[in-house]
Amino acid sequence: MPLTEQQPDITDLAIVGGGPVGLFATFYAGLRGMSARLLEALPFVGGQVAALYPEKRIYDVGGFPAVRGAELVERLTEQARFGAPRVHLGEPVTNLERSGEHVVLTTPVSTYRARAVLLAVGVGRFAPKSLGVPEVDRWAGRGLGHTVADPSRFRGQPVLVVGGGDSALDWATELAEGGAAVTLVHRRDEFRAVESALGRAEAAGVVIRRSAVVEAVLGADAPEAARIRNLKDGSTMEVPCRHVVLALGFSADRSLLRTWGLPLEGRGLVVSPDTMAVAPWIYAAGDAVAYPGKLKLIATGFAEAALAVSAARQALEPGAHLQGGHSSDLGARPA
Repeated sequence: MPLTEQQPDITDLAIVGGGPVGLFATFYAGLRGMSARLLEALPFVGGQVAALYPEKRIYDVGGFPAVRGAELVERLTEQARFGAPRVHLGEPVTNLERSGEHVVLTTPVSTYRARAVLLAVGVGRFAPKSLGVPEVDRWAGRGLGHTVADPSRFRGQPVLVVGGGDSALDWATELAEGGAAVTLVHRRDEFRAVESALGRAEAAGVVIRRSAVVEAVLGADAPEAARIRNLKDGSTMEVPCRHVVLALGFSADRSLLRTWGLPLEGRGLVVSPDTMAVAPWIYAAGDAVAYPGKLKLIATGFAEAALAVSAARQALEPGAHLQGGHSSDLGARPA
């Protein structure tokens, strides 16, 4: 039973960041009987995994000899539904302050109150990188995007993917395997992605244009073609495209953490390793935190999230045990 059942507008715990660690923290809060609210700046959950390498295999998560990034996010999302958390996507937290007995979190959409906060913000708030070409960037939201939420929507259509990293090749391959006619443009001859990713893309039928840049996306109300220039000989060509995916990566910003007056050391929040507390009623977990011997793994973030949630649970209800017992003994089953 949530501790704040009598105050439905106030949750026991607000989790800021919907990456793997934030999703696991949301689940674990429900397991410990806490009401939870998850706030994520991006319009989807999964953090870096979903944004940068959804099709890349991850090998160091317990229970999975190998798991695609997208599948891991899907499993964590299903698990996070335990306890019926309130989830807010596309709502970056712009201000965090203590007010009386609560922590107040402000987003561009609303203001939320919680008895405690867990920051699972990773390396910072993500913002997609643009191409910096007005004749291309002007199509944002009108056929141009930075991720692929539903690959099936592109089936049978010409798609242009721009980028040279893992995410660019992952998206291009998945779209081509799903029936799209994909052209991938990269400004260099060499790719940053692993060799096997390039081979998969070529095997899927992706047309790869190396040492080339996109000068403009042409069309009236929707993209119809892209003008591509070869950087070696200066020649140009037009390729059909109904959709453009700029897989150029994301920039991360941690400046807000400083404005909130939270202690930072290098690129990480300073925490107490025994409770993961940053400040009174504020906890952190995952790549957001720094302490001696910190190992930056998803598995480490899961453990830190469980510790932070348990410490918050004990702080909110002093008679509660830090150890929550074994989930198998609780007969818990995700809803």
